[in-house]
Amino acid sequence: MKRLQLRSVLLIAAALPTCTPVATATALSAQEAPPTVELGDGAADQPGSDAWISREVKARLLRVRDTPGMEIHVQTRGGMVSLSGQVGSQSEADRMSAAAAAVDGVISVDDSGLVIGEPAN
Repeated sequence: MKRLQLRSVLLIAAALPTCTPVATATALSAQEAPPTVELGDGAADQPGSDAWISREVKARLLRVRDTPGMEIHVQTRGGMVSLSGQVGSQSEADRMSAAAAAVDGVISVDDSGLVIGEPAN
């Protein structure tokens, strides 16, 4: 029984990274265009593609110490990365920009969307 449960857990864990959320047109804001990802040819999984760069940047942001990596939105178009969200200080914003710039394939990083200051409660 335990072996069957472990096998089920491993299958689910292996399938999770391949699942992608689906957004409806009404869920997208007027400013934000849906990401363009070509399906079927595996281009999104190729190093240097916008989707790959976004995933790598997000992974690096999550590893930056003492920063709100989960709350930062990453958008990539043509290798140009845009960061947006709330950060506590300029040094946090600088560390996040540097981490994003270190990803292979990143042409530039726009951190003008990072708002400095503590969120209002």
